[in-house]
Parts: sequence; C-alpha cells; structure tokens
Amino acid sequence: MSFEESFISKKNFKKKSAVLRVDYNVPIENGVLLDDQKLLRSIPTIELILSQTDNLKILTHLGRPSENDPLTNEFSLAPVAKRLSELLRKEVKLVKSLDELKASKSLTMLENIRSFEGEKNSDEDFSKKLGQLGEIFVMDAFGTAHRKQASTYGIVNFINEACFGLLIEEEMDALEKIVLNPTKPLLGIIGGSKISTKINVIESLTNHCDWLIVGGALANTCYAAQGKNIGKSLFEPSYLDVAKKIIENPKIVIPTFVVVSNGSSIVEKSVNELSDEDIIFDVGQQSIEAFSQYIEEANTIVWNGPLGKFEEDEFSKGTEGIAEKIAESNAMTIIGGGETLAAFAKIEMMKSVDYASTGGGAFLEYIELGSLPCLELINQKNLGG
Repeated sequence: MSFEESFISKKNFKKKSAVLRVDYNVPIENGVLLDDQKLLRSIPTIELILSQTDNLKILTHLGRPSENDPLTNEFSLAPVAKRLSELLRKEVKLVKSLDELKASKSLTMLENIRSFEGEKNSDEDFSKKLGQLGEIFVMDAFGTAHRKQASTYGIVNFINEACFGLLIEEEMDALEKIVLNPTKPLLGIIGGSKISTKINVIESLTNHCDWLIVGGALANTCYAAQGKNIGKSLFEPSYLDVAKKIIENPKIVIPTFVVVSNGSSIVEKSVNELSDEDIIFDVGQQSIEAFSQYIEEANTIVWNGPLGKFEEDEFSKGTEGIAEKIAESNAMTIIGGGETLAAFAKIEMMKSVDYASTGGGAFLEYIELGSLPCLELINQKNLGG
C-alpha cells in the first residue's frame, strides 16, 4: 500500500489550525531534560507547519500518570515546553485544559495527554473533543503509533484532515529498507529480557533476515530449552516450548560464551559449563569474535535490545564489542528501542549507526506487520476509505 497521499507535503496549512501529536516521553531529572533527542527530531515538522500558520497545538505524553489523580510535578511537561521554546527560539505556551488549548491561536502545548480521562482507551467523546481542536491533525509520534489511543488514533475520526509528520516519513523509509527492500545479506540482532514480548518479531525477522543473533536474557530461555544449566539466570519457564522452536530455525544464532557473576567473581564461561550459582549478565568475548563473520558479511543490520545488563559497566562490554564491530563494517545499520539507543549513547557509538528509530514497540511492530494502526487509519482517511 502506498502512503504518499498521507505525507505532510500534500497538506496546505495556510490560515488553518493544526494539531500535532509528538512523542516527548523523555528522561527528566530535577526539572532538566537528560536527553532532548526526541525534541530535536520533531523540529523539522514543527518548523514546516509554523512556516504556514502560527496556530499550532502540540499534544504529547510523559511517563504513565494516573488519569484520575491531579498531575504531579514528576509528570508535568513544564521542563519539556521550556526546552522546546529554547530550541525553537519561540515561546511554547503550556496550558492545562482543552478549553485553553482550543481558544489558543498561537504555538501552545497541552499538559500531559495521558493525565486526561479517555486518552488510554481512545474514548469516543474525548477523541471528538481532540478533533475539535483544529482542522489538520499531524501524527509525528512514531514511538506511540502502535497504540490505539485518543490522541494517536481516535482523533483521526473527528478531524477534517490528517497526515504524517516528517519524522514518521523518515522512520517508514528506514524500516522499509528492512521489511520491503533489504540489501542482502541482512543480519538481525535481538536482545532484551523477555522472549515473550519478542516472539512475533523474532518470527517475522527470520522471514526477512539471513541470520538472527538472539542475545540478552532472551537467550537464557533458549539455553534452558536446550536443557543447559543456567544457574540463577533470568528466564521464562512458560516459554520453553516456544524457545525450542525458535532455536530449531537454522537462521538463529545464540552466544555460546557468556559473562557470569556468581557473587564472588565475574568470569567468561562456555554455556555448557555453568554452575548452579552462576547468573548470566552479558555475552562473552569469544561469542563477539564468532559474530564478527556475520557482521562482516552483512550489507544491512537491524538491532533491537542490548545483549547484556549494559547499565553496569562490567556487563556492557558485549553490547559495546558488537557495536564496535558494526562501526568497522560497511553495512547500513538501523537500531531501535529506548534501551538500545541508551546503550549506544552510553558507549558513545551513536555515530556508527545510519538510522536510530525513536520507537521501541512501534519499531518492532512495524517490522512484524509492515505498518501500524495509526498510519493505516490516516491513510484510509486520505484515500477516501
């Protein structure tokens, strides 16, 4: 399906009011943003709209506030509005009610959309109120494009026009290089903690990839399915049958050497030699060297999820080692997911990737399905569906 009719370039914003949904779910400490990448990535869309109209209303969420309790400082967008004002060199007014937002004719941001009752379950009445805020809806929150919520999905049914922002166009273009037209060989790398959350994408990636490296705690469940002793390592007992089927696929590659802690020391071991006290925390150096052959041969690499407990320096070397191998390769590299981006930023390897997706769940779901609910709905609207 072509999405071209839903691109922002097809819309005229002159003398119209626009509602923009962005993803500013960013880390904040003591009222200061620790990472403003998501804001920076949205600037081209904001500037394009502001070049045609001053009447722009911004919606975003931050964290997971309760819909029924008063908004606390922890979930307030005040620091976000302040930083966005600095980046745009233009005041971004922050308001607390839909009435204030509707009355505004200038650049305005609504307080945390997730604190409003009806947002999470895409309530029809709340979606209708959002649709009455403007004439054109611009969806540029890729990170939440897989969620059918009022400000991402429901609003589309109650507003005159809708389109994608420039960031979503970027995301789709990058991911289509994996889903539709990958330059082979294609190497996938999947990490993280739970195999249950990534079963579908693992199955989907094996259809697209030539090889798929499965690491992190996901691999622990695979070892257990093989009958190996994994000591006290994290795994999912109820997914052993699923893991067994996954590792039967000849495209799947799992580390054979891991870094373990047994309480008194941190050592690298073969997965066949673990003791009852060992806990797997990282992929071993010997496995990193073994993975080099796949990285060197690949023309495209897609990575989601760290391969170890990267937050702790002693267990970040696996993710760092693979990242360094990728930096030395000529493959086009696409990474996605908050933890993956955080891991690459921590080890200062962001420059080694060709594209960093702002989505986690959305990134994986797009690879799995080739589209997302919000994008489909907007496209149907533009195609007269």
